[in-house]
Amino acid sequence: MENQIIDAHVHLITAGMINDARERGNALYPEFSDALASHFLKRFAGKTPDEVFGGTIKSRAEAWLKAMDENGISKAVFLPISERLDEIAEFVKIAPDRFIGYAFLNNPTAKSAPQALRKAVKELGLKGLKLYPPIQMFNPADKAMFPLYEEARSLGIPITFHFGITLAPLSDYRFANPIDLQLPLRLFPELNFIIAHFGAGFFREACLLAFHNKNISLDTSGTNNWRDYTPERLPLEEIFKRAVEIYSAERIIFGTDTVMNALSGYRSAIKAEQEAIVNSLKISAEEKKLILGGNAARLY
Repeated sequence: MENQIIDAHVHLITAGMINDARERGNALYPEFSDALASHFLKRFAGKTPDEVFGGTIKSRAEAWLKAMDENGISKAVFLPISERLDEIAEFVKIAPDRFIGYAFLNNPTAKSAPQALRKAVKELGLKGLKLYPPIQMFNPADKAMFPLYEEARSLGIPITFHFGITLAPLSDYRFANPIDLQLPLRLFPELNFIIAHFGAGFFREACLLAFHNKNISLDTSGTNNWRDYTPERLPLEEIFKRAVEIYSAERIIFGTDTVMNALSGYRSAIKAEQEAIVNSLKISAEEKKLILGGNAARLY
C-alpha cells in the first residue's frame, strides 16, 4: 500500500454557503440573523462572511494545494456546508488527483433528494454525502431518509454524519445522538456510514454502534475539544486507543476539520498531534497506514 496521508475531513466554505445557512436559519427562526452575527463577531474579529470566506474558487484551490504540500497531505476530502454543488465541483476539478468532493443537500428528507444526490455524483463527480442532523433538524431513523440512503447505496458512496456538539450558531441537540443510526445501519448493510469527530461528545454511543454493525467508521477530525464538556475528559490518546480496540484500525479515518480562510490556515498542529498518537498505538505499521490514509483511499 502506498504510504500516503489523506485528510478525510476538511471544509470548503464560501461566502455564498454562509449566506445560504443564514437564509435557512431565518426561515426557521427570525432571530437567527442576530445569532449568526454574534457568532461571527466572536469567531472572526468582527469581519463579514465575504471578508473571511471570499476569494475565487481558483485562488482557494491554490491556497489549499500549497498548504497540503507543506503538510505532507496527498489528498483531502472537502465537505461543504450548503447545497452549492457547482462550487464544490468547480473546486475539485482544479485538482482532481488531490481533491475529493462531497455533496450537501439542504433538505435531505425531500422527495427530490435522491435525484439531487445522483446528479451530484454522476454529473459533478462528487464522492460522498455530508449530513448534519443537529443543524438540519432531522432524525436519521426517519423513514423519509430511506430513499436517500438507498440512492447512496446504489451509487456506492459513503455518508458522513456530524452528530454531537457543534460550533454552528443554530443547532438542535434533539438530533445530536448517533445512536439514532442503529436502524439505518441494520437496514442498509451495504452502505458505508461515517461518524465524524468520534461522535463529538457521544463517543460512548458511537462505540455502542460497533457492537452489531460493521458498515460504520469513525473519523478523528478536529480539535476534539468536545472532551472538555464530558464528565471524564478522556485524553485523546485514550480515545484513539479505545476506538481502535472497538472498531479496529480498518474503520478509523484521519481528518483535521480544517477550514482555510482569510484568518486561518491548515491545522498543522492537529495533524501533528494525531499522527503522533497513531504512531504511538500498539498496532502494526500497516494498520497505522490504514488510519492515516488507506481507509480513506479504499472508501473514495
